[in-house]
Amino acid sequence: MRYWISAFVVALVVAGFWLSTGTGQQLIQYQTQSPARGDVESVVNTAGTTKAVVTVEVGTEVSGLITELYVDFNDDVTQGQAIAKLDDRTYVAKLRQAEADVVMAQASLAQQKATLTKSNTELARTERAYTRQQQLMQQKLTNQSELDDARAAFETAQAQIILAQAQIQSAEAQLLQRNAQLEQAQLDLDRTTIRSPVNGTVIDRQVDTGQTVAASLSAPTLFTIAQDLSRMQIEADVDEADIGKVQHGQLVRFQVDAYPDRRFSGEVAQVRKAATNTNNVVTYKVIINAPNQQQLLLPGMTANMNIVRGSKQDVLRVPNAALRFKPVGITAETQPQPDMAANLIKQLNLNADTATKVKQLYAEFGKAMQQSRSQNAGNPMTDARQLMTQQRQKLQNALQLVLTEQQYQQYLQLNEQRRNRAPEAEAGTRAQVWRLNAAGQPEAVNIRIGLANDEYSELLGGDISESDKIIVRAVRVD
Repeated sequence: MRYWISAFVVALVVAGFWLSTGTGQQLIQYQTQSPARGDVESVVNTAGTTKAVVTVEVGTEVSGLITELYVDFNDDVTQGQAIAKLDDRTYVAKLRQAEADVVMAQASLAQQKATLTKSNTELARTERAYTRQQQLMQQKLTNQSELDDARAAFETAQAQIILAQAQIQSAEAQLLQRNAQLEQAQLDLDRTTIRSPVNGTVIDRQVDTGQTVAASLSAPTLFTIAQDLSRMQIEADVDEADIGKVQHGQLVRFQVDAYPDRRFSGEVAQVRKAATNTNNVVTYKVIINAPNQQQLLLPGMTANMNIVRGSKQDVLRVPNAALRFKPVGITAETQPQPDMAANLIKQLNLNADTATKVKQLYAEFGKAMQQSRSQNAGNPMTDARQLMTQQRQKLQNALQLVLTEQQYQQYLQLNEQRRNRAPEAEAGTRAQVWRLNAAGQPEAVNIRIGLANDEYSELLGGDISESDKIIVRAVRVD
């Protein structure tokens, strides 16, 4: 009895093995799609806020009561046009006081000049008296006391000249000071009339007639003027993973909620290098210029944008689903990759210690690339070239810390030479797809892809034709 039970169990195992091996191939059905020609457009999605190219906040440099407003919202203004008026009575009084101070300073200067003239006359008189006393002393017709008195009077007159000249300089300086105060008083009076600094449109007004403004610490903003609303500017925040794809001059298409059926266009004007870190998310500012001749776009609108990296028409393309497909249990034959660390060590003739560090850096680089590929294998929006560029930049930064300056410069030259020797056919990004062979089995094909959108990637090279059946997914059939 025990024998028959053992035989039955063995029969069940053999039957299960036969079913799994004999019919397992037929339980998998491959869905395929052939490469076809079409258009491919690669874009970077982002959002931003519209604003005028030049926005001027008009304030006041003096304090006072708003007595008149000459413009309102949406009014067009010209440079120098009066747009508001402050109560100027206090500043008129200060101006009159400054004018009176100037007159007093001019009178004081004239008085000091008259004193100088008087001192010159006195100096001439004492000089003649002193000379006469000297002559009389030589003739023994006077005494030493009178000669000394004449000499003292002469020297005092000389000192008075110096004093009068100094007083004139002081009076002149005081006059300059009073003139400066007069100019300041006139300037403050002129500033009670608020004028537009540019040609433009008033887009904001923050004061009303009768309101008091104080400019003690900073100039308060009264109006906001957009210089030219026929041209708009959009500030967009682009993620660090996409910023490498954005370049000056690229076409930008965007929409705003106010006109959902209308598409606007612009171009990238600037990619700013300063990063912004918000909750560990790093973004960069990208400035887009957009024409607004009809003035449909208003400042502050939210623009949903597509920055066009590139566009190609009528190119052979493969579905992105094919790039993500990997059959279970089948290993593709890959070409052996060159040992980049060994080549670099040999070319730079590195010592043992440095060579060990370089090997470790390249090993970490390989692990990081494998981890990145596995994490993003199912993400159709992943840009393999961007990931490769980021990892290579990290490797390059690490090598700069290990190599000497001369070795690092030689490393950069070797990289440049390698890129220059790369043939035109090697352009694009390496990828792999699977196609059905004549026996109906999947086989791996190495290809190179270029521009990509959400659904398709441009096929640049590889042993693939439009008649091949590229596997996009596999399903089990009951």
